[in-house]
Amino acid sequence: MNDPTHLFEGSVSPGTERIAKLVSLIGQPPFLAIIPFAAICMSLSQDIQHGIVCTLVCIFAAAILPISIIMYFSRRYSNSDRLDVERKEDRMIPLVAGVLAYGLGVLILYLIQAPWLATVLMICYTMVTAAILAITPYWKISIHSCGVVGPSMGLAVAFWPWGLLYIVLLPAVAWSRYVLRKHTPLQLAMGAILGFVFTFIIFTVLL
Repeated sequence: MNDPTHLFEGSVSPGTERIAKLVSLIGQPPFLAIIPFAAICMSLSQDIQHGIVCTLVCIFAAAILPISIIMYFSRRYSNSDRLDVERKEDRMIPLVAGVLAYGLGVLILYLIQAPWLATVLMICYTMVTAAILAITPYWKISIHSCGVVGPSMGLAVAFWPWGLLYIVLLPAVAWSRYVLRKHTPLQLAMGAILGFVFTFIIFTVLL
């Protein structure tokens, strides 16, 4: 990491590479969204049935749809990793689809009167993805890093201070993306900063 603008130039053992791939997989933003949305919906909904419905909507909009989009475009662009669209040039259409998926989630959550924090967090996902979409033609900012920070802040608001512990995933996820040569340290850091800034602003305005 002597130069934060360069990809990892070292080598790792096969075992370390397997661990990095597993951490990168677990650290996919759609997977990391499941626990925060479920915890928020189930704890803040008016009853258990409403909480379950809200949770299912969140999982559909923030996990199932995005993962399906990633898998489709990964296969379409012949990526070696079926859960990653590697080239920034190939990320534009998937990101547009992601914005639409999250936007649909916002609409449904609003209509079913989901807990306001869940709706606002889904708004954050929509707006942050739109910001990444705007940046992507010029730079491959890290979506993984960004995808740790937002849900961590949502959990922190709902379950302070213990919810903030979700952020401990960030160093491991960033490490995995670095040693797999997916991002430079600067791209990883800026992804986390982008997620924090946008989420902080939206939370401040809407909560």
